[in-house]
Amino acid sequence: MSDSDSYEMNEDEEEYDFEYSDDDASNTSDIDSENSYYNAKGSRDDSLSAGIAAFLAVIKTEESGEKTVWGFKSLKQLIKCYYKQEDFKEMVEIYKKLLGYISCSAVTQNISEKGINSILDRLSNEKKNQGLLHSIYNETLAFFSSGATKNERLWFKCSLKLGQLLLDVDDNVRFQKVINTLLDKSQDGSQGTAHMMEIYALQIQMYGKTRDTKKLKDLYAKALSVQNNVPHPRTLGIIHDCGGKTYMQAQQWKEAKDAFFISFKSFDEAGDHSRLRVLRYLLLASMLHSSAINPLDSPEARPYKDAAEIQVMTRLVSAFHGNRIKEFETILKRNEGGVMDDKFIRGYLEELRMSVRKKVAIKIIEGFERVSFGWLSGELCDISEEEVERLLVLQSSKVESPVRSTK
Repeated sequence: MSDSDSYEMNEDEEEYDFEYSDDDASNTSDIDSENSYYNAKGSRDDSLSAGIAAFLAVIKTEESGEKTVWGFKSLKQLIKCYYKQEDFKEMVEIYKKLLGYISCSAVTQNISEKGINSILDRLSNEKKNQGLLHSIYNETLAFFSSGATKNERLWFKCSLKLGQLLLDVDDNVRFQKVINTLLDKSQDGSQGTAHMMEIYALQIQMYGKTRDTKKLKDLYAKALSVQNNVPHPRTLGIIHDCGGKTYMQAQQWKEAKDAFFISFKSFDEAGDHSRLRVLRYLLLASMLHSSAINPLDSPEARPYKDAAEIQVMTRLVSAFHGNRIKEFETILKRNEGGVMDDKFIRGYLEELRMSVRKKVAIKIIEGFERVSFGWLSGELCDISEEEVERLLVLQSSKVESPVRSTK
C-alpha cells in the first residue's frame, strides 16, 4: 500500500462527512483546532512521525478545553497513521478515544456513524489483522450496547458487519455466536425486525457453504415472510439467489428463473460482482424452462450480453433456442469459458442436455412415420440407441402423429 493510498483513499469522503455550520466556524476554539488540524496534515505528508506528534497535539489541546469536530478528525487520521505503522495496540487506544468523542455535542450522530462505518469498512476490506479487527469490533459493540451511548441501529449494523467478516474467513464458531446474539436482540429490540432479512441473508450464506438444503429452504421462506422491510439490494440478491437454487432443486424451472431474475437485478443495483454469476444461473433456468423469452433481451441484462463471463452462455442460449445441438454439445465438451467449472451449473447439465435433445428430436421427426434409431442417434450427437428410445417414449405425447421406429 502506497502512502497516497493510506492517506488519500478517504480524504474526499472525510471532507463530506465533517460538514460544519458557519456558526461553528466562527468559534475561536474551532478555528484554532481547524488550523492545527490542517498544519498536522501538512506535517504528516512530510513525515509520518511528525504528523502523529502534530495530531496528538490537537487532541491534547482539546483534553483541557472544548472538544471539536477537528479533534474527532485528528483521531481518525491518527488511526490511519498507526495502522500504517502497524502499531495496532496504540491504534486501538486511539479508537477508544474516538468513541469518546461521539457523546460530544460537537460531533453529530450522523457524522460519528459515518466515521465509525468508514473505519470498520476499511479494516474489514483489508483483513490485515484478525486480532485487530475483533478488538475494534468488540470495543464498538460494547460502546453502543448500553448506557448513554446506546444505539441499537448502529449496534445491529456493526454486528452484521462482524458476522459477514467472520463468515468470509470461515470462523464458524464466532459467526454462530454473533448470529445467536442478533436473533436474541431481534426479539426484544425495536431494530430487530428491521434487520431480520439481513440476519437471514447471513445465515443463507453460511448454510450455502455447508449445502444444508433443508435449512436454506426454511430460511428462504422466513425471509419472504418478513413484512414492512426494505433491505439493502445485496441482501435481496442473496435471498433470491437462495430461492432460485431451492426451486432448481425441486425442478420448478419457472419459479427458479423468476427468483434468479430478482437476484440478478438486486445484485446489479448494489454493484455486486455476483450479478454475473447469477445471470448465468438465470440463463440456465430459462433454458430448462424452455422459455421462448431470452433473459438477455431484457433491459436489465442487455448491457452484460457481451461481458467476457457471459459470452459463452450467450452462445449456449443461442444454440439452444436455434436447436443447433452439435454446436451446443461442442461448447460443453470444450468447456468453453469454464462453464463446466461451476459446480452448480454442472449439476444441471444432464437435465439441460435432455431438454435440448427433446426439442431437436421433436423437430427432426415431425412429418415422419418411421425413423431409424441409429440415424436419429447420429443426429442427436451420437447418444446411444437406448437413450433415443427413452427420449421418444418420453416425448410421444408431444408429437402430433405417432412415429414407428426401426432398429
